[in-house]
Amino acid sequence: MVPNSTAYKILEACREPGCPVCRLEQQGVERYLDNHFYENVNSPSWRERLRLSLGFCHEHAWLGVNQRLGDALGYAIIYHDILNTILSQWNEDGSSERGLRRWASLLQRIPEQARTMVERMLNALTPRKPCPVCEYRDEMTRTILSALVEELKTSEMMEALQASEGLCMPHLRLTLEHIKNRSACEKLLTIHRKKLESLRAELALFIRKNDYQLISEGFGKEGNAWLRAVALIAGSRKNT
Repeated sequence: MVPNSTAYKILEACREPGCPVCRLEQQGVERYLDNHFYENVNSPSWRERLRLSLGFCHEHAWLGVNQRLGDALGYAIIYHDILNTILSQWNEDGSSERGLRRWASLLQRIPEQARTMVERMLNALTPRKPCPVCEYRDEMTRTILSALVEELKTSEMMEALQASEGLCMPHLRLTLEHIKNRSACEKLLTIHRKKLESLRAELALFIRKNDYQLISEGFGKEGNAWLRAVALIAGSRKNT
């Protein structure tokens, strides 16, 4: 059976360094930002969505800047709009029962004469919706993991994962939460246990070779084991 397009992308990503799911996530997020900056900077619906989230989260704002996924004019237009929104809301009485409950303990510590101003500013600085790129990434991750779980029944996917650096621990955990096939689950765990044991041995060798008496031995593959360990446990490094 020919794998679907998402499964095929996973197989391709397994041939590259790092967690294949992390790689596909990053590629998808970069395409999403690039496309929206190219096509939708002046779209009323896109601009309204960004007003509700006050732009992008820290990670995705700087990803776009550092990877040049949008130009200076696009960023200027978007963030000029967001600053207008913040300043307009600052000047309005935007209090609500929900907001008052959320900030009750803080507002009690503020001098009474400043409470209204502080409450309005808190209201203006509180996003109504999460970062749209985060929402897109999470939806994309669910699609990738669904395809991965389905393809774990095939020898092709298992062999690809075995030849790869494996899933990072966050994505392995998410995969295990959705997998129902016992045989596939056991094989997946066996593959990743071996990878963890192998990496542990490389880290031990790296630590041993850092002894001043052994430093002359030099480093082999284990020289970047510490970086691979960080990527394995926390997820692959983002291109920010």
